[in-house]
Amino acid sequence: MTLILWKAPVVRQVEEAEALLNPYYKNGDDSAFEPSSAIATVADELRRLYPWRELTNEETVAQMSDEERARWKSEALKEIRGVEGGEPFADLPFDQTERLLLVDIVWSAEDKVIDDIIRLAREHGLILYDPQGPDVHLPDDPVDDGPLPETTPWQWFKMVGGSLLLVALTYAAWQIPIGWIRWPAVIIMGFIASAGLFVLWLMVGSALGLIKDEH
Repeated sequence: MTLILWKAPVVRQVEEAEALLNPYYKNGDDSAFEPSSAIATVADELRRLYPWRELTNEETVAQMSDEERARWKSEALKEIRGVEGGEPFADLPFDQTERLLLVDIVWSAEDKVIDDIIRLAREHGLILYDPQGPDVHLPDDPVDDGPLPETTPWQWFKMVGGSLLLVALTYAAWQIPIGWIRWPAVIIMGFIASAGLFVLWLMVGSALGLIKDEH
């Protein structure tokens, strides 16, 4: 999952957040957002809480197996750099500018990771946008420690319908007669469909009380 943080402009609707982010998604244009030193402060604090460091090219290559090195062209191999540590982040270094901070988190991360990001966003006056919800969290939003709201029928319909569509697309990819197109398509669609079914399973488990939310 990805969480996106910025200082201003302040928006309260998901549609407004998406409109601001579209130029960044398309060509990396973050000019719609105001620069803020709080972006670097929060990124540094997350790095302190969940330590990681960038490896030099030599360190990165040394940790690779001969098989892994063989996958890279010599020119690219001289430029590659990895990281050490960094759990529970899915992509490092952070996608960060002076205006935006995008944090990619593995789905298996503990709730504490999300809590820490929300807390830091509040402490430093940053807006936090969750595209998966989707939802916009403002620094001055009231803290709700009560039970999570029940999933609406429309949300169930979208989740179940989306999961079935992804399964159908995976099956369609399997029917592609050209092997070199079929297998990559099956792998990609199968991965996405599995993620969708996993989220659906979490929703069902939560609804039945099999999965307890600690918030």
